[in-house]
Amino acid sequence: MRIPVLALAFVSIVGSWSVAEAQTVYRLKGTARAGDAVAAVSVSADALAGFRGEQFTGQPSFTVQSNEKGEWNLLGLTAGVWLLTASAPGALPSVIVLPIKFSQRQMQSAQGGQLNWSWPFQLAPASAHPLLEKAAPLVAEGRAVEAVQFIATALLPDASTADKCAAGQMALAIKQTALAQQLFRAVQQAEPKNGCGPVGLGSVALMVHDWDTASKMLWTARDLVPRDQRPALAAAITELQQIARVQ
Repeated sequence: MRIPVLALAFVSIVGSWSVAEAQTVYRLKGTARAGDAVAAVSVSADALAGFRGEQFTGQPSFTVQSNEKGEWNLLGLTAGVWLLTASAPGALPSVIVLPIKFSQRQMQSAQGGQLNWSWPFQLAPASAHPLLEKAAPLVAEGRAVEAVQFIATALLPDASTADKCAAGQMALAIKQTALAQQLFRAVQQAEPKNGCGPVGLGSVALMVHDWDTASKMLWTARDLVPRDQRPALAAAITELQQIARVQ
C-alpha cells in the first residue's frame, strides 16, 4: 500500500520530536567573580554538538543571571558539547567548552539530573587589558569580524600572557577557532605551568570534534588549574575516554 507523502512527513516530524523530548535534562551550577569581587553576570550555554558529537536536538541555548552571591544555575542542558560564557559590563568574557553527558546514553528522567561538578567563572576587568577593552562589546554583540582585529592585538610582542589568555577566550566566544588556538598555544609556550593554555586548547579541540586532542589537553590542564575547576575537567576527561572506547 502506498503511504501518502504528508503522512510520511508527519511521522518524520513526530519521530524527531520524540527523540528530542526523550532526552534527559541536566542542571549545571557554578559561580562567577570579576577580579576579587562577586559579580552579577550573564551566563549562557550554547550547544555545539549533540550525543557523541552527532547533530544536536533540543533547545540549543540558555541564558541566566547570577544572583547577589555570584551563583548561577542552568537547568535544561541535554547531552552534548556546550560553549559556556560568562559576561558582565566592564569585564572581559570568561569562556570554556565542555562535554556534558555526551558519551553514554542516559535513561530518560522527567526530573533530570544534577551534575556532580560545577564551573567557577573568573572574569578579568576590562580595564586591566587595554589591548582588548574595545573588543569586549563587539564580542558581546556577536560582531566577530570587527572583534577579531582587536583580539589579534594580543599576539603582538608587548602583549602579556594574561592578554593572550583573555583574548583566546574571546576568540572562543565568537567561534574563531584558528585564532583561539594560536593564542592558547602562545600561552602554553610562554608559561607551560599556566592552566589557561591547555584548557583553551582543549576547548578548541572540542569545538572541532577532535576528541583525542581534547582529552590530552584537559588531562594536562587538570593539575594546573585551581582546585575548584578540577572536578569539571575530570568529568570531561571521563566523557572523552568513553568516546575513545566506543569508536
